[in-house]
Amino acid sequence: MPPRDGPIAAQRARNVRFVQHTHELAAADGRALPVILLPANTRRITALPEASRTAFLDKLRGVLEETFAQPLRDNGAPMSEAEHAARSDAGTPRAALPEQSPNAVGAQVEHLSDILGASCATCMGECCNSGGTHAFLQVDSLTRVRAQLEQDGIATTRDSLEALYASYLPAQHYRESCVYHTRGGCALPRAMRSNLCNRYVCGSLSQLTRAMESEGVVEAYVGAADSVRLRRVAHVSRDGARGLPLTK
Repeated sequence: MPPRDGPIAAQRARNVRFVQHTHELAAADGRALPVILLPANTRRITALPEASRTAFLDKLRGVLEETFAQPLRDNGAPMSEAEHAARSDAGTPRAALPEQSPNAVGAQVEHLSDILGASCATCMGECCNSGGTHAFLQVDSLTRVRAQLEQDGIATTRDSLEALYASYLPAQHYRESCVYHTRGGCALPRAMRSNLCNRYVCGSLSQLTRAMESEGVVEAYVGAADSVRLRRVAHVSRDGARGLPLTK
């Protein structure tokens, strides 16, 4: 058992202080809203290494070979719960919304998506760092992308799909993060991202979702901290993120 004053306990104590600081900044902003603490991406922007580009394309070719060995899928066909659960890279689904009328649910989903996006922008994509030279692109994701392109009247081959993904590789990205992770977010169009990237919501944002639903609000305060200090705090809503000045 680690000592009570070990590194984990010390980080927990720092996180408590970071959360308290975020609450203080939120109170000074004059709004009684949910508050959540997220990790903060603090990596620096650097040129995308040629070795990373090569490694990504090598892995992509292998996944594309598996993808094109399968029949073309109909994205519009109904999917059973078992099929959905069996997806290899479907990721953690977004938190379920409470039962409401269809129109109300549609509006809340739209607002929630905007708020989660603004929150991720405050974090600046710490979870994207795990994307490395694979970007979470597995067969199921590329099968979906291929089917969508074909449905749109764009004939695809392994080479053409590889070339399409290669065309979105940025000149610069966050050092030692996903090859597509840039200062402006993911360099890939949303439809070309992995199922995991499109569906994943971290534990902190799931907690924030539940808090907003419980309090009946569609805005909140989000803090982003690394292991040393609170880096950013923002008021997030469907209109985006409004940064608050840090006073400590």
